[in-house]
Amino acid sequence: MGIRDIIVHVDGAEATKGRVAFAIALAEAHDAHLAGVAFAPTALLPLYGPDVGFADMAEVMSSVRTQSDAALTAFKEQAAAAGISAEVRLVQGVSDEFPADFAMCARSFDLVVLGQPRDGDPLIGQYALVERCLFASGRPVIIVPGAASLPALETIVVAWDGSAEAARAVHDALSFLKEAKRVVILVACAEDDGTGRAPDTGDIVAHLARHGVATEVLTVNPRGGDIGRTLVTTCRELEADMMVMGAFHHSRLRQYILGGVTLTLLEHATLPLFLAH
Repeated sequence: MGIRDIIVHVDGAEATKGRVAFAIALAEAHDAHLAGVAFAPTALLPLYGPDVGFADMAEVMSSVRTQSDAALTAFKEQAAAAGISAEVRLVQGVSDEFPADFAMCARSFDLVVLGQPRDGDPLIGQYALVERCLFASGRPVIIVPGAASLPALETIVVAWDGSAEAARAVHDALSFLKEAKRVVILVACAEDDGTGRAPDTGDIVAHLARHGVATEVLTVNPRGGDIGRTLVTTCRELEADMMVMGAFHHSRLRQYILGGVTLTLLEHATLPLFLAH
């Protein structure tokens, strides 16, 4: 996948600085257009309930608007200093509608850059933002940890289980995989998973080879049965710069709920995560 435009969520949280720097560097590397999108509420009722006074609500909304404007100004200055094509957008509306609004905007971009849910502005449902982008934008998402510096993305780990989601993630990440110096196909196979065998890697290795991507395969046994934490630990041991994986969910009460492995990685990963669904 060629990357011609990128959209990044911008807010007043401290972690935004690293996320924006990461997005700007990606735009520079791929000569891509970059859009920074922030949120300013016009109503807080869904979050704060009917007992909050109008004056209190107005003060909070004004403060958030000021922070968002400041974050977008800083974004514009950084983008201008880097000499990249960039734009800013301020989305206004009800707080709990922003994730869907942002995901709709993201449909017209090649790549979405978000922060880890715990690093974002609590005014916005950060987990909902990630979920909506993954399941409603039709675009891959890179989750950038707040403390992440911009890596060269030389070593990339692909979490492979043979699923359609994993295949989609590999396809969407091809431009990164082609540029990497080392690509590791990582299979987490529990010895007691009932199947007695790991998913086949022969075809995906051959597929990537036809795209000029040399790979190595590593199979690990989840420590304590925790696949998510095993993936995080193994990536650290491999000194990986990014992990590529498919995102999973199941439906509960008509809401999308991220699967356990995806949720663990979202909360505990210390490297950028390239996710696709």
